[in-house]
Amino acid sequence: MKKTHSLIAACAGLVIALGAGLSMANFRSAEATSARATFARPTAVAEAPKPPGVDLTLFSALADPAQLKKLSGDVNACHEALSAASVMFKEVPAMKQGQCGYAEALEISSSLAQWEPNPGAPKDLPMTCGLAAKLHLWERHVVIPAAEKYLGSPVTEIKAFGTFQCRTVANTDKLSEHAYAKAIDVAGFVLADGRKISVLGDYYAKGPEGDFLREIRQRACDLFDVTLGPDYNEAHANHFHLDVGGQHACR
Repeated sequence: MKKTHSLIAACAGLVIALGAGLSMANFRSAEATSARATFARPTAVAEAPKPPGVDLTLFSALADPAQLKKLSGDVNACHEALSAASVMFKEVPAMKQGQCGYAEALEISSSLAQWEPNPGAPKDLPMTCGLAAKLHLWERHVVIPAAEKYLGSPVTEIKAFGTFQCRTVANTDKLSEHAYAKAIDVAGFVLADGRKISVLGDYYAKGPEGDFLREIRQRACDLFDVTLGPDYNEAHANHFHLDVGGQHACR
């Protein structure tokens, strides 16, 4: 009987010892895990892409002339702004033609509306990025909403007579902003329902077509440096001249 009690006592002691050993091992393991967690290097977190300096998709960009001016001087920032607004474009090589030409220019291949040469106009529409950015703002926040407001259909094409042309301002010796790819002459618009609106045929018309054209010309004055149209003279009877040359006129 005494032997049985001794055996039981010995077994109990062994169990207690094993338990104590396991507890100590678990404690040491927990200490090591805690230490590793304490001294582990923080995991690098990928930075979110920075928004463009000027968000052309926002209506408020129309009222920020200081930021828009920066786009004319910083080509990379301008390209980023266009890309962020989902404008597809390609850069074109620098060009020199006497006193005319440009160091950087691009052509828009896709925007909310398609920019297309008017029948008979040069097929290429090279322009500075500063001009392209303002044209997108005008298209997105002025032209398309006004077409839906007055005509009940969005604009799908904007027709242009051209951008770059080595020439002077009419009746002067001063080079036009077209000579630097800083100007565009807009001739008309094609709507989603197939209707065609032209500056020549509809600007003075009574009704929604004329209201549409007169509104987008007037609001262009708040965006472009120079806006000229049929109200200016007969030479502009068939188009809106829009430029970013630095002078200021709304006629």
